[in-house]
Amino acid sequence: MIEKKHLHDAVICKEADSVLEVAKILRDTQTRHLLVVNKNLAPIGVISTVDINNRVIAEEKDPKSLKASQIMTKPLDTVDINASYQEAYEKMIKKATYSIPVTEQGKLIGVLDFNLIFKKVTQKK
Repeated sequence: MIEKKHLHDAVICKEADSVLEVAKILRDTQTRHLLVVNKNLAPIGVISTVDINNRVIAEEKDPKSLKASQIMTKPLDTVDINASYQEAYEKMIKKATYSIPVTEQGKLIGVLDFNLIFKKVTQKK
């Protein structure tokens, strides 16, 4: 079972937020990607600075009128708080990602990073 103390806070936006708002969140938090959540705070996608560049700027689209849900990458792999670190590790390896959102009853509660999971699954028992 994943321990809540091992989770990092997630940088998020709402699915109806404009891409301009998303870009400002990324700038203000100095992160390269954020999670998109629905009205129930369930993670439904991810947006990176590369997504904004490739799907908005390079396509000459208006970041004020586009919504996060229109440019997010989906589906998003998540892991439940009751899962094992091994299960989280395997999902991350399969997708070649460095973090995974953690949910509890479908609601986002934080993010696990690869370094911590790697230590947990490789430590000697």
